[in-house]
Amino acid sequence: MSVLKACRFLALVTLASSGVAQAAEYPQKNLDYIVPFAAGGAVDFTGRLIADNAPEAFDGHKFVVKNMPGGGAVVGQTYVSSAPEDGYTLLAMTSSIINNSLTKSVSYDLESFTPLALYNLDPEVIVTGADSEINDLQHFLDAASEGDVSIATPGNSTSHHIAALSLAQEEQLNFRYVHNASAAAQLQQLMGGHVRAGFMSLGEAVGPSEDGSIRILAVMDSSRSDLAPDVPTYQEVTGDDMQWGTFRGIAAPAGLPSEVEAELEARLEQLLTSSEFAERMNAAGYKVDYRDGDAFSRYLDTTAEKMQQVLPLLDTQS
Repeated sequence: MSVLKACRFLALVTLASSGVAQAAEYPQKNLDYIVPFAAGGAVDFTGRLIADNAPEAFDGHKFVVKNMPGGGAVVGQTYVSSAPEDGYTLLAMTSSIINNSLTKSVSYDLESFTPLALYNLDPEVIVTGADSEINDLQHFLDAASEGDVSIATPGNSTSHHIAALSLAQEEQLNFRYVHNASAAAQLQQLMGGHVRAGFMSLGEAVGPSEDGSIRILAVMDSSRSDLAPDVPTYQEVTGDDMQWGTFRGIAAPAGLPSEVEAELEARLEQLLTSSEFAERMNAAGYKVDYRDGDAFSRYLDTTAEKMQQVLPLLDTQS
């Protein structure tokens, strides 16, 4: 063997053994779990459920939840995209990652992240304040056909804003959007009667609906949810198949060592598919729908394609 070949072989062996050692030693400390939204919304709440259950799957190490709101999630997403590629910084990933990379001047895109796990798919719902004069879906559609209906969103270009835009285009409705800085602020707008309706995820709406703060008019899914069995689907009322929803998952910066990525995926699967986590999610109004990194990546690509078809509406309506 020549000296050059011997050096190359030694380098490969060193790299391989380094990767194995890295995986064997992982994790050695707590992980930062970046929630790119303010406290109080569904992403923050479910992230804290994940953090509560993390030590068992991560050898006693904790997930330290850090809220980094700003720019419709851009601040937190930018932070994670440029974080060290060592498996100790994770992102609470939602559809905003797609919206932001398509509509804003950001330094990242989907390729800047390593999708690790999807844990929740949440159908969109149309809601009003509990004291609103709009008491069912047909009343809502009639009101929006005849004049402006103010719609609270958790932010411009969010998936909820885009769901409303899509419905308005499909049904020729008139919406006036009131954008908020967070899901919590959106809920306050609805509860205070400052807007007539809003779009949010079912998981976010179940609790406030059960305590009488808001009213759910319809679920934008193919079937009723057992979380709100008395609420009709949009299709039941109108005959039109209108489906929309949000997802919640976990990602890391791109470029993770493959061994660390595999360790993370395995440990997250253990955490997210545990009966304890599922029970706590269900009790809070969220269903676990686990998908591994590869399946999550495919879902992201498909969702990005759908978003690209709807996003031109943002150029003409806000």
